[in-house]
Amino acid sequence: MDVPAAVANVLDRCLGVRPGERVVLMTDSGSDRRVAELLRAGAQARSAVVSTLEMAPLDIPGAEVSPDVARTMAQSDAVIELTSIFIGSNQARRDANAVGVRYLAMPGITLDTLRTDGPLSVDFDELRARADQIGELWTQASEFRLTSAAGTDLRGSVSGRPGRVLHGICRTAGSYMAPPDIEAGTAPVEGTTHGVAVIDADLLFMGVGPLADPVVLTFDEGRLVDAAGPEIRRLTGMLERCGDELMTNFAEVSLGLNPAGHVCEVAMETESSLGTAHIALGNSIAYGGTVAARAHLDCVMRDATLTLDSVPVPATRIMCPPTDPSEAEADAKRPDPSEAEADAKRPDANS
Repeated sequence: MDVPAAVANVLDRCLGVRPGERVVLMTDSGSDRRVAELLRAGAQARSAVVSTLEMAPLDIPGAEVSPDVARTMAQSDAVIELTSIFIGSNQARRDANAVGVRYLAMPGITLDTLRTDGPLSVDFDELRARADQIGELWTQASEFRLTSAAGTDLRGSVSGRPGRVLHGICRTAGSYMAPPDIEAGTAPVEGTTHGVAVIDADLLFMGVGPLADPVVLTFDEGRLVDAAGPEIRRLTGMLERCGDELMTNFAEVSLGLNPAGHVCEVAMETESSLGTAHIALGNSIAYGGTVAARAHLDCVMRDATLTLDSVPVPATRIMCPPTDPSEAEADAKRPDPSEAEADAKRPDANS
């Protein structure tokens, strides 16, 4: 396992640590200490001033931190979130970004996440350009349909909602990223999403995954109206803990785009994996929506297919273009589905 290479990728390519910068590592009792120490040593080797902020574990994803923690975040140059639960959708993070702090949300990652062929060893710069293509498709779209091999079938409006891309590159002031996560999605228009989501990968930061049995979620008018499955208490227990009726809001729909990610016990790697999609309940403020719920709960499905305005999005082909010359030539000759759709809509298409 070439751990130093992955650490260098995070500190140099993703975060761009510079000499003299104040870098804060946020941890709790559930953090992988080996990861924290490797990042601390790496940042110090780059002449950064590194401090570790140990905080009490939070029990709700996206929960607010104490005023002291929020103040420390805002007074740093860069923050790396290594807590055991995701907190990066909270107001303290957004406030820190607003004053120029660079923020990497990497909750729950382990030493294995730093493996040589793992999701933190990819070329984030190269993959950024590809992920941005999918983000632009979201921006241009009016309606989405998400299906999966297990039976997901969701539809909703994304009209006027910009695509939101997480690509891992966090080198400019005020930026936020969440490597290993590479994804593209948006917050659908409130009150428009309906259908069924079959969650067969994981309920992130709601117990340890992956799921042994699927959880089936039913939505109507942008709200969760039914939830079933042997492991449903992982979700319903968290909703009860939140105690907020806004938590039934359909907050986000996104595609995982990291070619080196796999569905596993590490939530951020599962969410990042190419071929997966995830939806979220609750807070949509940080994702382009308008609902300020108490938490943001991600639910991941395998083998997902996204269609925007009736045109399938070839996510795998975009993120992993063919390298063999013959395959590339064949791919170039394959009709672009968006062009075919446009042709079909022209008045003279069937004349």
